[in-house]
Amino acid sequence: MKYEICKGNYNVMGADIRGTLTTCTVENRRHETCMLLLYSKNGAIAEKIPMEEDTNRTSIYSVGLRNLPWKEYDYAFEIGGKKVLDPYAKYIVGREKWADFNRKEEQIKCGFYKNDFHWGQDCHPMIPKQDMVIYKLHVRGFSMQQNIQEKERGTFQGIVQKLSYLKEMGITTVELMPVYEFEEIFAKDPFQTDVFPEKKVNYWGYTRGNYFAVKSSYLGEGKTADTFKQLIKKLHRRNMECVLEFYFDDKLNPHFAIDILRYWAREYHVDGFHVMCRADLAHLIAKDPCLSGRKLFFEWFPQELCKWENHEMELFSYNDAFLCETRKLMNHQGGSPREFAGQMRRQQIEQGFVNYVANNNGFTLYDTFAYTEKKNKDNGEENRDGIPWNFSSNCGEEGTSRRKYVNRLRDKQIKNALCAVMFSQGVPLIWMGDECGNSQQGNNNAYCQDNEIGWKNWDNGKRSKDIHCFLKQLAKLRREFPALRNPVPMELCDYKGYGYPDLSYHGDNGWRMGAGGGEHSIGMMYCCKYAEDGETKENDKLLKDEFIYIGYNFSVLDQHLALPALPKKYRWRCILNTGEERSFEERKTETGAHTFLIHKQTVCMLLGRREE
Repeated sequence: MKYEICKGNYNVMGADIRGTLTTCTVENRRHETCMLLLYSKNGAIAEKIPMEEDTNRTSIYSVGLRNLPWKEYDYAFEIGGKKVLDPYAKYIVGREKWADFNRKEEQIKCGFYKNDFHWGQDCHPMIPKQDMVIYKLHVRGFSMQQNIQEKERGTFQGIVQKLSYLKEMGITTVELMPVYEFEEIFAKDPFQTDVFPEKKVNYWGYTRGNYFAVKSSYLGEGKTADTFKQLIKKLHRRNMECVLEFYFDDKLNPHFAIDILRYWAREYHVDGFHVMCRADLAHLIAKDPCLSGRKLFFEWFPQELCKWENHEMELFSYNDAFLCETRKLMNHQGGSPREFAGQMRRQQIEQGFVNYVANNNGFTLYDTFAYTEKKNKDNGEENRDGIPWNFSSNCGEEGTSRRKYVNRLRDKQIKNALCAVMFSQGVPLIWMGDECGNSQQGNNNAYCQDNEIGWKNWDNGKRSKDIHCFLKQLAKLRREFPALRNPVPMELCDYKGYGYPDLSYHGDNGWRMGAGGGEHSIGMMYCCKYAEDGETKENDKLLKDEFIYIGYNFSVLDQHLALPALPKKYRWRCILNTGEERSFEERKTETGAHTFLIHKQTVCMLLGRREE
């Protein structure tokens, strides 16, 4: 025997390596036989070692192994005569290959992992909420069609290859769908209660899993968890954040869930978590002092939690409210300028709001304007799955079209929707591929589509280039004008005596939006003197003296919107018009004009600036 068996450590769960001592600790029923199984690298059981119950903690068992050559072994537990994986395992052996349908259950074991990664001077970017722009992606789907080596596709390396691409697009925060070790084959997932076809794949990963381990198939051949740490370190060097999604079902122990998040925050320097869980668990997580300084995203937060006197968390509500109201107005399905305006300025001091018009759970941005009905038959559920309400339109033809006017309208609607997202006061979120018109062929629930439907298309065609370039310009405008992303709520009045409200609404008449229920246009004017900067600007004084007017006309008819009178020597200039092929070409308005014509289904941005 190459090692010495000794007393374990009942204070640290899972496998822990400190110096020459390796301890293995697990929770179990009182007075039940518990063994540590050591496996040689060929898969055979090398040793069965009894674990001792802690007399002070009636359900914890542990054993110590001094001088264990841990790199030569894998492990598991045997409880009540059955093999059990360590719920605190830092690495899972046997799932290195994605969706290996020939994989046997006995191949799955826990691997020992020692943290010796050097973070150097790594630090969290701590990007203020008003400066954030989120890009949400699926690790495998983001990289499967990249022009990179085949062995790097479907791995974190695919993200590393595109960090400059994301940075140039104005992205500050990368949100990753589950990267913890989950069983992607539905039929083999022990946490799935429903019966699924043997070959069906849980592509998204919204299931319980081995929460402390990075998904080994995302690491790449021969790579360790340090590969993921390198990705986060490289993000931080570019002043970009990493947010991870976690799915916790109602049966999960809340204390275990908090242990999971603490571990990823400590071990991987993760900047935030988007947690899908029940409300009471969300409250516990938000109040946990060990997670202070991390950004926490949930479905919603009650006002009393946001104002909890000791909280130092950055809290964000993440739901479909913005999506629904924007799509309804754009596609004439019951929306109203009033509801749209409310979503555009939704902001609180205590929490932020994440705004998007497309996400993984629904149509892509392109499909929102190409399909009226979901097309989910490929999921094998006779099109019964997926969200029944999409508030979408097809712009005149269902699916792919060769008609030029249909494609022109779709491209313009995509740009209009991106304007709404990027000019909203909350935190913009872009779903993977929406920056280049990616389609899922009408599938609004691609949870099992590990193929071209669920993957990002990296085809660099004319549409892709055009939309991608347009989004980069929008991100630049958002950075340049802090008034658009003010971190404090707008009061819709002149509370500082500048002569103009911080935000005002305008219809065909000035200073009020239309009262008619069938109207689909609105003008929003921002007085830049009210802006609170998240970044230092060289031309800060100049920006403070400006006015921004954004006209949204989602009607099928041209509209006249009122232009408020500006101070003497000021003049409006149009700097964005989605109805023009060259959208960002600057154009003067008529001198002294009190209205301007905004064409149908178009967004315009005007800048009021002093001209000598």
